Amino acid sequence: MAIHIVPIGKTSFICGLFWQSLSRPRDLRAEALALARKIDVDLMVLRKEHAAAQAGYASSHDGAQRGMVSLAAAVARTVAADGAYYDSRQQPAQNWLGAFRLNDTSWAYFAMRDGNFLPNGDFAGSREEVLERLHGDYGLGGWNVVLGEPELADQGFHNFNAKRIDELLPRRPGRRFAGGLYALRPAVRAPYGKPLALLSLAALLLGGAGFAAWQQHQARLDEEERARAMEAARKRLGSGAQAVPHPWRSQPLPAVLAAACLPVPRLMAAGGWALSEFQCTAQHISYQWARADSSVAYLLAQVPQAQVDLGGASARHTLPLALAAGGDEALAPASALLTPLLGRFQLLGLEPRIVLRPRPSAPQPLPGAVALPPPPAPAWQTYSLSVQAGAMPPAVVAAILTDPGTRLEKLTYRAGEWTIEGVIYAN
Repeated sequence: MAIHIVPIGKTSFICGLFWQSLSRPRDLRAEALALARKIDVDLMVLRKEHAAAQAGYASSHDGAQRGMVSLAAAVARTVAADGAYYDSRQQPAQNWLGAFRLNDTSWAYFAMRDGNFLPNGDFAGSREEVLERLHGDYGLGGWNVVLGEPELADQGFHNFNAKRIDELLPRRPGRRFAGGLYALRPAVRAPYGKPLALLSLAALLLGGAGFAAWQQHQARLDEEERARAMEAARKRLGSGAQAVPHPWRSQPLPAVLAAACLPVPRLMAAGGWALSEFQCTAQHISYQWARADSSVAYLLAQVPQAQVDLGGASARHTLPLALAAGGDEALAPASALLTPLLGRFQLLGLEPRIVLRPRPSAPQPLPGAVALPPPPAPAWQTYSLSVQAGAMPPAVVAAILTDPGTRLEKLTYRAGEWTIEGVIYAN
């Protein structure tokens, strides 16, 4: 995600951080640092509001600098403290959208679900780009309130609160900005040396701290074992030992497919027809409507390419889709991949269904024909993945599908709920 730097008063703010939820409340910084190493960034900021904890990441290679303040985190702090006015009263807001003017050419956009920024929910761009994202996410439903510039009041949002960006910056008594907590800091551990060695020795002399150190040591050993297994897999890939083509090589990454598979707001109720199903794969996007109280003429006036059934009660429109391939990856062992993945789903409140797919068998020969040899057996295992995500946007689910060999195949939106189907390749 591209960063955007904007001065407000004497403070340099930054938009466009990559946000990831954290799951270890007693060791948030260590977890955030480990994620920073995985995604190869050198700056981060931590935020914790109520039960939500996240890390926002940026790279100095993209222009981010230590000390720049995350505008998204600062605004979220104020919203968490003050709440918002909706359903006839001021109350906490865990699900909100925000669109704010930064200057004559730039706007900021924020999207928060269940107290956590969505992976693409910290963005800055032109007014048109921000409003396109705002309307697209708003159409998914489930938001408590929309916060934004007073000029957006006539856009038709329910529970709209008119707010300018300077009204949502946390202030200390005297109206001085108090956002130092959300400044970018280096994503590095404290340097090792004699003082740290002495502290480690003291910790080992304490029973509880010693046990914690042992746990960390075991975790490092597990990580090293997984790294060795993945390195062995890379060597097998390099040696050409596997003759079977790698199917994941040509499939887009989960985040890429999820970002492309968002219904266009104007097509969700095209010509007054009700959207009965939206389906998206790596090859196409498909809309299906029910007529409701409208007519074929209204639909075709807005979507001339729509295919109407002979009864005139339903219609479909399919668009081609071309996405970048995810590329080849060294697969991880199933034992090191599936259990942590289940844990990440459970943190989102989701229960995925993961099933091992049988290996392909040789086709049955025709009568009198010579039996064909079985196809080459792949060196990996293939698992089907299916999850009923409800109103949770696919981008949120895709954000936890970062393991090598994990791909999404089909996203379906029906009656306000998402069904997400994919595949996991593992050794």
